[in-house]
Amino acid sequence: MARPIREMGNLRVSMMESSLPELVLENKTYNEASEILRGLGLEVLYESRTSTLTPFQRELYENVVKKAPKKVAILLDPIVVAFAIHDACDLSGFDYAWLDLEGDDEIGNSAWVRGGQGQIISLAVRLLRAHLEKYILDAYDRRTREDMESVWEAKLNLLACPVCGEASLERRPILTTNYTIRSWICTGCGHNVLVQADVLQYLRTNDLLNE
Repeated sequence: MARPIREMGNLRVSMMESSLPELVLENKTYNEASEILRGLGLEVLYESRTSTLTPFQRELYENVVKKAPKKVAILLDPIVVAFAIHDACDLSGFDYAWLDLEGDDEIGNSAWVRGGQGQIISLAVRLLRAHLEKYILDAYDRRTREDMESVWEAKLNLLACPVCGEASLERRPILTTNYTIRSWICTGCGHNVLVQADVLQYLRTNDLLNE
């Protein structure tokens, strides 16, 4: 699992799409950047590469899952949701900034947004329903998807739940009528961590997204 974001080094601005020129976050620590953003009335909307969510991020994730169709919601995890939120921010017209949290020029690492969370959540749900397979492919590169399979086959334990951060994941497959998705479930918050190759196969063999 990814390290909690507060353990990372200084921030580097990768992309700025905001009408807030007073944002000066280059080489700030995570805590320093958070204080600057909070002072401007901005909230950390999502961190897609961390194993620990802030209370606000968890609330947002849960709202997306609640609003998504039930058959889609079970296939969602924080990283996949973050990619849909990225696109929803692009379509929302609200002020936000994307930052490079790991210094590798990946723009899908974090978003801060001023207001409009309701509209962003609704847009994210629509995008997830229409493009779930695309978001899974984007959020998990091929190596990562293969690693998830290897971890399952080796019967290794995942270190922490990506939602609550606790080491409380148990191996538990999700059984459907004619398909099995290899999964770990968090005994604390109930979140599922899925083998993404199984999710993709499930999407391709079931007419899920057109229901």
